[in-house]
Amino acid sequence: MSGPMIIPSNMNFHQYADIIGDQESQEIHKATHWIDEVAEFSKRGHESWGDPTPWAKVNDLFRFRPGELTLWAGYSGHKKSLLSGYVAMFLMLQHNKIVSCASMELHPKETLYRMACNAAGCDASEAFSRKFISSLENNMAIYDQQDTVPMVKIFGFVAYSAKELNADHILIDSLTKCGIRKDDTSSEKEFVDRAQWLAKTTQKHIHLVCHMRKPDGQQGERKMPTKQDIRGASEIADLADNVIIVWSDPKKKELREKFDRGKTMTDGENKYLERPDVILGFDKQRHGPWEGKLALWHKRNQFLAGESMAIQTFGEL
Repeated sequence: MSGPMIIPSNMNFHQYADIIGDQESQEIHKATHWIDEVAEFSKRGHESWGDPTPWAKVNDLFRFRPGELTLWAGYSGHKKSLLSGYVAMFLMLQHNKIVSCASMELHPKETLYRMACNAAGCDASEAFSRKFISSLENNMAIYDQQDTVPMVKIFGFVAYSAKELNADHILIDSLTKCGIRKDDTSSEKEFVDRAQWLAKTTQKHIHLVCHMRKPDGQQGERKMPTKQDIRGASEIADLADNVIIVWSDPKKKELREKFDRGKTMTDGENKYLERPDVILGFDKQRHGPWEGKLALWHKRNQFLAGESMAIQTFGEL
C-alpha cells in the first residue's frame, strides 16, 4: 500500500518531481501507442464479446471478457460456489478454456466431483468421474490448499496460473480465505485492487467469490441482496469490473422440503414451486451497458435458464 510522500532532505519538491518523472516516463506513451486496440474496439462496436455464460438468454448482454475481475457474491449457502464452478465446467468442456482454481473451502476431490455431477446431469458414476477428470488433463489446475492463505501467496497463484499455465479463467473461492483479518477493510480493498490489476495486466479473467453481510429486517434472506450488501470494504464492488449476485429463494427451498416429506400443500404453495430456484443479479458491468436479472432452475445438478429446461449434454468426454 502506498504511504505518504516523503521528499529526501537534500532536494526540494521540484527536484524530486523531476526524478519521479524520469522514472514514470516509461509508462507515458503517445496516443498512437493504442491505435490497434482502439481500432479493435471500433470494429466490435456494441456487439457482445468474450467467453459466454452457460445461458443463451444473456450471452448477447454479458460475457466474461479477458482482463476483467468478476465478483460472485451471495449469502452463505446460496450456491455461489456451485454456480461459479458450474460456469468453469461449462467453459472447459464446451469452449476448451483453461481454468485454474483456488477453492480453499473444499478439498479438490469435492470440487471435481461437483463438476462431474454438473457434467453428468446426475450423481456421477465412478466410470463417468474417471472419464470426466481425464478429459480435464489440459484444461484444469487446482491450488491444493484448504486453509486461510496469505494474500501474497494468492497473488503468486494468480501470476503462475496466468504466465505458466496460460489459464483463461482464474477462480478464487473465497475472499474470506485470503489471509485478511476480519474487519480489515483496508486489506480487503488492497486485495481486490491488486486482483483487478492482475486481471488487467495478464489479460485473464479472474473470478472472486465473496460473502454478504447478514441481512437486517424481518425479510432476512428472503430479500435479494445487492452489491451494496457485500461484506467488507465498500470499495470492493467499486473496484471490480463485474458483480454477480447469487440468491437462492429460501421460501421455495422450504416448500420443496415440505413437498418431499409428503405434507399437504395448498394450491398457492404448489404454484410457488414452479418459480425459479436461483436468481442471478448482474448488478454491475463496467464495460457493458446491461444490468439485470436471470432466473435459474436447479435441475439434476445443472442450472438451467428455461430455454428448453432440458439437461445439457457436453459431448464426448
